[in-house]
This record gives sequence, structure tokens and C-alpha cells, in this order.
Amino acid sequence: MKTRALLVLGLVFFGSFVGRIAVLASETAAKTGAFPKEGEIAGVASCIDGDLAAAVKDRMYSLDTRELAIADREAELKTYEAQIEKRLAELEGANEDLQEKITVVQDARSADIQKLAAIYEGMKPAQAGEIINEMDAKFAAGLISSMNSEQAALVVANMDAQKAYLVSVILANRNQTDQ
Repeated sequence: MKTRALLVLGLVFFGSFVGRIAVLASETAAKTGAFPKEGEIAGVASCIDGDLAAAVKDRMYSLDTRELAIADREAELKTYEAQIEKRLAELEGANEDLQEKITVVQDARSADIQKLAAIYEGMKPAQAGEIINEMDAKFAAGLISSMNSEQAALVVANMDAQKAYLVSVILANRNQTDQ
């Protein structure tokens, strides 16, 4: 019976010992934050202290500020892009108008040279040769190239030899650059 009483007493002491350890463990865990408080995720409260939380909060504020600045900059860039596209469209329109005017001027110039060539074709070759001798060589070459070949040959034959040579070189070079 003694052994049984000792065994029962040993079990009671052992149970109180285990109970005491459990109470101490739960108090220690509560003090260190090992157990989550109500509404917290397990382990988060013990991982973040005051300085870290402040640094995270500052960083989040900084990122939010940068994000707003970037959004503002994007809006500003879109405005500039729209202005550039508008001006580009205006420039393209102006370029088309300019090209049309250049074409009109070139057509008018070509028509004027054709009329002038017809006038010189109607003149006597000696008379036309004397007048063309006095002209700028490039202009004379353009005029002679607009005349019919037979009449042009007669006019060149009545020109000064050096001027006729210069006009011929200009005409030959025009044909080489056109090819």
C-alpha cells in the first residue's frame, strides 16, 4: 500500500509540475508575443518593432508620393504628346501645301521656258545664237534642251565656240545625273 500511495503522490506532484510548466510557458509566450493577439497574423507582431514599422511606413509614403509624381508626369507627357501630334499634323499639311505650290511654280517655269524656246525656234538661228551667247550658261542649256533638236543644232552652230562648248558640257552632265 505504501508503494501505491507513493505512486499516487508522485503522479500528483508530476501533474502539478507539468501544469506549472504550462502556465509559465504561456506567460512567457504572451510576454514575448509568440501568440498572436486578436486580429493579428501569427508571428507578425513579434517580427516588427517600432523602428521597422516606422521605416516601412515612411517607405510606403515615399513610394506613394513617387507614384503620384509619376502619374502627374505621365499626364503631362500625354498632353505634350498630343500637342506634338497636332503640330506635326499642321506641319504635314503645310508641307503638302508647299509641295503643291512648288509643283505649280515648276509647271509655270517649265511652261515659260517652253514658250521662250518656241520664240527662239521662230527666230533666225544666227540671231538666236547671238542672244543665247549673252545668257547664263545654265539657263542657255535649259533653253536649248527645250527646243526641237534641228532648230537647237542650228542655234548652237551660230553661237560662240566656247559658249557652245560650255552649254554642251552642261547638257551632257544633266543627262548623266538624270540616269
